[in-house]
Amino acid sequence: MATETFKSYAARLGFPDSDTMLEILELLFPEGDARRVFEALAKPATIDEIVSVTGLSKQQVEEATFYLYRTGAIARYLEPGDKFKLFGAMIELRDATVVYPQAPHKLFQLWEQLISEDLKKVVPVWKQANFPQLLRTVPIEEAVPSQNLILDIDSARQIIKQAEIITATTCPCRAQAQQVGRGEKCPAPKEVNLCLQINRFAYHFVQRGIGEQISQEEALRRLGMAEDAGLVHQVRNNVKKDMLMCNCCACCCTGLYMTHKLDYAVYAKSRFQVYLDEAACNGCGKCVKRCQFKAVTLDRSRPKSERIAEFDLDKCYGCGNCVITCPTQALSLKEVRPREYVRNT
Repeated sequence: MATETFKSYAARLGFPDSDTMLEILELLFPEGDARRVFEALAKPATIDEIVSVTGLSKQQVEEATFYLYRTGAIARYLEPGDKFKLFGAMIELRDATVVYPQAPHKLFQLWEQLISEDLKKVVPVWKQANFPQLLRTVPIEEAVPSQNLILDIDSARQIIKQAEIITATTCPCRAQAQQVGRGEKCPAPKEVNLCLQINRFAYHFVQRGIGEQISQEEALRRLGMAEDAGLVHQVRNNVKKDMLMCNCCACCCTGLYMTHKLDYAVYAKSRFQVYLDEAACNGCGKCVKRCQFKAVTLDRSRPKSERIAEFDLDKCYGCGNCVITCPTQALSLKEVRPREYVRNT
């Protein structure tokens, strides 16, 4: 029964023919009470409902359920009712499990194999199914002209300032990369956690005993560190009160890997797009190095005095990463999508 249940869940996650995904699930849901709880979660359920389905004692169910929740194998939501559920997307399951401090090295190896090999097979299917974009790029305030600086939910800093509780954890993608020998030259500061959870997501991390609770002031400081390092702010596409905020790099981030290597649009763009004042550009190339979306190039076949930045605007996500360090102020962000775009996509 377990094998068939795993196959069904793997298909729900978008990997119907992946032996690697099955191996991941077998590792996350070990035989015994934990696996019986997994099999009972065909739909979200309370502890009492899981007891009813499994026939286990309430103590057994509580121990197994909270073990799975703590390790990131299952999710929990408090309203309506205190229910547990299976994750609906592969990346949510990956992110939740790899930040668990005692996650086995084998798990990282399996996730790496799934992402580097199996994703290539399923992404064409996902494209046809038109799966929704999970994350949205958030522009850096400093890059937005003052007359447009009414960003509300577009603004990473505004999100932080309105947060009731914030936690910070190691970035799942960077944890994954580090465990399998990637990302040695990652620009992200190694001394602090830069992946932020806000409001209800933060409460979950507190309940799991993972990460650190930080103040708004500290979260804002870390946003500044992320921007200085050239990282890109990303939040969940449905920007609401409860959210996750990532600070992403092309060397480690799974979403950017899918964008660059698999031509799969994981991210929704911000409302802004870069604008180049060609007369002011000195061709220094700093924007090329800063762009995590690989939207900027420099024609080095031209004489140095004639070089200017060249932008592929289809690849520009409007983060402003290039704008804030342009030494000649040749770059700016222009609003190209209405405010309703953030709410409706």
